[in-house]
Amino acid sequence: MRDILPLHSPATPPGSPVDGTALGAALSVLAKRLATRSAVVWGEHCTECAAPTCYAACTFYTPRADGHCRRFAGGMEPVAGVAGAMRLRLRKWAKLEGRGPVRLSPPAEVAGREAATAEATGFGLVPLARRAAWRATEAARAASAGSTAPMADAFVVVGRSLKGEAAFTLTFVPAEKSRAGLFQTRFTLGAEPAQVTVPLAEIARSIDLNAPHLIQIEPVGEAEGLDIVIGFADFVVWQPNAAAQEASAPQPASAPLANASLAKDAPRRAKVVVWDLDHTVWDGILLEDGAEGVTVRPGVREAILELDQRGVLQSVASKNNREQALAALAHHGFAEFMLAPQVGWGPKSASLTRLAEALNLGLDSLVFIDDQPFERGEVSEALPTVTVLPETAVAGLLDLPLFDLPVTPESRQRRALYRVEAERAEAAEAAGGDLDAFLRGCDMVLSLAALSADTAERVYELSQRTNQLNVAATRYTRDDVARMLAGVPGEEAWTMSCTDRFGAYGLIGFVRVAPAEGRILDFFMSCRVQRKRVEAALFAWLAERMAAVGATGLTAPYRKAARNGPALELFADLGFELALAADGQTGTLSRAIEGGFEGADIVIVQAAAPSAREPELV
Repeated sequence: MRDILPLHSPATPPGSPVDGTALGAALSVLAKRLATRSAVVWGEHCTECAAPTCYAACTFYTPRADGHCRRFAGGMEPVAGVAGAMRLRLRKWAKLEGRGPVRLSPPAEVAGREAATAEATGFGLVPLARRAAWRATEAARAASAGSTAPMADAFVVVGRSLKGEAAFTLTFVPAEKSRAGLFQTRFTLGAEPAQVTVPLAEIARSIDLNAPHLIQIEPVGEAEGLDIVIGFADFVVWQPNAAAQEASAPQPASAPLANASLAKDAPRRAKVVVWDLDHTVWDGILLEDGAEGVTVRPGVREAILELDQRGVLQSVASKNNREQALAALAHHGFAEFMLAPQVGWGPKSASLTRLAEALNLGLDSLVFIDDQPFERGEVSEALPTVTVLPETAVAGLLDLPLFDLPVTPESRQRRALYRVEAERAEAAEAAGGDLDAFLRGCDMVLSLAALSADTAERVYELSQRTNQLNVAATRYTRDDVARMLAGVPGEEAWTMSCTDRFGAYGLIGFVRVAPAEGRILDFFMSCRVQRKRVEAALFAWLAERMAAVGATGLTAPYRKAARNGPALELFADLGFELALAADGQTGTLSRAIEGGFEGADIVIVQAAAPSAREPELV
């Protein structure tokens, strides 16, 4: 049985040579751009590891020379002609794992230390016999050099796939499970060499890199059969001119690098956290231990309560007996927090898809937490826009940028609003197919009020959260809202709130207009009132108001975004036509001011007087 780094074997197995020409060229260019780099010690690991007990029980256990489990079919195989590059042929549950903190040194010094550690070693690899000593030396160097985080500019991975496109996650987690923190991003390797660059500032926001931590490169979904080459995987500091080049990619022609597909902090703001149950919400197996036999995991209750305060909806996706799971949630006080729980024996991806449809939210607004790598991989493969986290992320969950959301009166009530919306949906279904007839019986009222100090924070929050009905893809900062609050001559900023016989929707929209010019400067609205004639009532009211001061038409700006197609459909239904600009991404929506808006009379509009800063319309 060969060691992790076979010292005297051929560079690649007979019959399967690797052409390293392009990768070698890319690594040569990268080396010239580095001021310093780290020397992370990498090794093959198992995503399901429970060593040493799993060695006796796991049917996939294959011993290496040191007795640990072989997860790469040929170990870490040097690639002929490419110094430092390693071929990894992955088996089931395989992942690559390193450990930090590590010291940053000039590349020549790193290469010299590697060469002195008996034979050439590749991208931070050392033979098994020397690995403990190397790690101890690197840890001492890191401690004597001070903190790692401020020293590095980025973490860089360079590699390629030998068998089609393959997706991976790059994860940084504390080595001690009791410590909070987690950073994870996704990237894709294809046939051409790719450089994945993650700015260190993004990682350091989520995890303390000065404390012991693990760095993991793990395939998304099934690992069996993946065949990749990794040429570099380390922290780096760029040469002064290279830092500017990195910020202004594309790469120079001498570096044959494809653009790696890298999803950073997606989604930017989470709307729903979907929890697995066994070994995630609680320790134990419900079917074996019963509701009273399972215990809530540390930090979970606190996370659920705080997420609820921030307006993050929550649900469950669990493979369990439904009645027993719902009873256990009630027993532990969680049932009221979980909307449309998905409990059954089908794929978790199907459960998340049904949940997104039930809540009328995009899949990219979901965060899924599960202790099982298989379940996380299945969801990541089937639903790549869903953010997937392990159960260990709970300790630092509330500190992730995903959940950096303001607490407002509306956020505290969001769960209740969605429960009321479920009642509306049930009533609408029971009423049959005549939606307008049902809406007329709902006594809907749209209340418009000038932007005020009391509603400024909610307008900021709504701009951050609204994706589908956000015609200009607006993301206001708090300073933007403050400027509108101070007033702009000739402009009005209105907030929208809605109620019906079932209850209140809360503040659900914002519109900014220049009435005399017939211009709608901005418009975004919660999807909770979509297709309920609220938009028709609003635009009928705006058209009447603008016509009174001489406007002859209505216009609105449009900027294409990943998920605001419904906003374009809404404007088309209201009679607007789109004229795209030459860039194909922006444009102007326009229509005549006359002609009315179908269904506008279904919703009653009540408007408070405009701000005193604005001229009264007569």
